[in-house]
Amino acid sequence: MISNAQNENGTFSADVKLNLHIGNQRYELGHLGPGFALLGDAQAVDATEGEIETIVDEKVTRWPIRITTKLDGSTKRFEFEGLG
Repeated sequence: MISNAQNENGTFSADVKLNLHIGNQRYELGHLGPGFALLGDAQAVDATEGEIETIVDEKVTRWPIRITTKLDGSTKRFEFEGLG
């Protein structure tokens, strides 16, 4: 992937990574939307709070969240609200 460079059709691309951190565990996110996210793989997560991490062209941002739907392994999608 070309990082932060203009490609042939005049658009720009960035190297983006999304993660959910809970304790010492890191879960890859496949999508992040307003108030919801999709885990990379459906799995059970026994927690109600964590941090969402975005890495855009090596710039790291983290923010604390409260998970408002149960992650029981039946779906990748979960809803959350920001803390603080």
